[in-house]
Amino acid sequence: MATDATAESVNWELPVDEANKATVFNPFRTSIFFLNCGRRKKTNPHMRAFWAATLAFMFAFIGWFAFAPLLPLVRVDLGFCDNQAEIDLILDDALKVKSCKCLKSCRSKIGNANLAAVSFDVFTRFILGSVIEKVGPRLTDCLLLSFGAVVVGCSSLVYNEASLIAARFFVSCLGSTFVVNQFWNSIMFNKSVVGTANATAGGWGNLGGGLTQLLMTLVYEVMFYGLGLDLSTAWRASMFFPVLLYVCLVPWIFFCSQDTPTGKFDITVLGKSQRAGPMTYIKCCMDYRVFLMIFQYSACFGCELCMNNILASHFYDAFGVGLKEASALALSFGFMNLFARSLGGIWSDWANARWGMQGRLWTHFLSLFGQAIFLFLFGLIRADTGGWPLALACLIVFAIFVNMAEGTSYGIVPYMIPTELAVVSAVVGAGGTLGAVIATWAFYKNFDTFTALQLHGGYVMFWALTCFAMKWDHLGSMFGGPKVPTAELEEKKEADLPGKLEEPQESTWAI
Repeated sequence: MATDATAESVNWELPVDEANKATVFNPFRTSIFFLNCGRRKKTNPHMRAFWAATLAFMFAFIGWFAFAPLLPLVRVDLGFCDNQAEIDLILDDALKVKSCKCLKSCRSKIGNANLAAVSFDVFTRFILGSVIEKVGPRLTDCLLLSFGAVVVGCSSLVYNEASLIAARFFVSCLGSTFVVNQFWNSIMFNKSVVGTANATAGGWGNLGGGLTQLLMTLVYEVMFYGLGLDLSTAWRASMFFPVLLYVCLVPWIFFCSQDTPTGKFDITVLGKSQRAGPMTYIKCCMDYRVFLMIFQYSACFGCELCMNNILASHFYDAFGVGLKEASALALSFGFMNLFARSLGGIWSDWANARWGMQGRLWTHFLSLFGQAIFLFLFGLIRADTGGWPLALACLIVFAIFVNMAEGTSYGIVPYMIPTELAVVSAVVGAGGTLGAVIATWAFYKNFDTFTALQLHGGYVMFWALTCFAMKWDHLGSMFGGPKVPTAELEEKKEADLPGKLEEPQESTWAI
């Protein structure tokens, strides 16, 4: 790391605190068409890190869920349809897709693939705290995207259920870019804006899940209708689109960004001298508040991952719309990431400025509560009880609450065990993917989609209610402020944080 003297000589483009963390968050220059990446990485490493982390997570989603909008095509090509004998007699590829009946056997195979698509990510997210402490966030993102490029490219070769499961299993490691996303911003931005920065980076990264629904369908149609390729060759060729994105992004992250405001990452920025080991993970997970946050995050981010997997097929099968229309309807869910997760972070920062941790916890609870209600309602809407227009309206409100809950989650995470921020970010992030594994296995694989959505709503409601149990002596709970005297509170802050923790301030949101 650079010395303090070197840091002081830097002409920062953004105002910084005593730890050189940015005290304002300004992702754009003069308009949304001009990204604020700074003139140089040395003078504005904060926004370079923000955009590197955001784009890495966004593009990771495109490769991670590239199969999701193409599953109506893939299931025909791989012979999954329950009426496959009839399908094989049809010569027209488009008619084959429309004629496929995906019932018990087909649904089981797709369910297994969807389960695999979120499984490996649980493990890679969990260990990523140690990886980040070893090589830093910049190189960690580069390694994940490089591995993802190889796996996504190889996924074009799948030919049966087992190979599809294997491809989707290994490609799920791309989801671990989220841990880097949240950690990197947490060490770049002051706590007065870290909730907003984390929520925006995560939300705009999650936008990749919505973009996937649109982009992969468009790329396929270019291959199928534009170039005249057959169904099998067209969807397989489409899988190289995410690979192209990674080939362009990885060199930019490697050469044009840096780990911390002053250069290379060192664990001393976290206020400790030893890297995380197995006992660190155990210690963090045994903190009941971290444990609860793991499952609260499983209720919101895990739900989003399930939606990325099932929405396009759900609209296609349950509401009788075409493939393009189903993808567009599914896209509406992902597009709420444009503002809703940021809104959750901004709301959390605003509440923190007025009521401290009590405010952050209430915003978190209300976001999860709203998500549970509208997820349940979405599961009640069928083609003959409102059709896709009502389903779309309910989905949009549900999506806003989902993303706000994700934003409020990571407004709380930096306060939990500050010296173990990398590990806490990792295990909470792993909890998000674990939630998708739990819901896919318990609900979507064994019940029809409507019933599964309703049961999933109950799961979210249960973990929303656990917010009432979270409290800290030096931060407070949903029902009151800190319980320790002021002098002890200051000592606790100094002991917990790498440097002085400032009093809550109003969020700074500038565009």
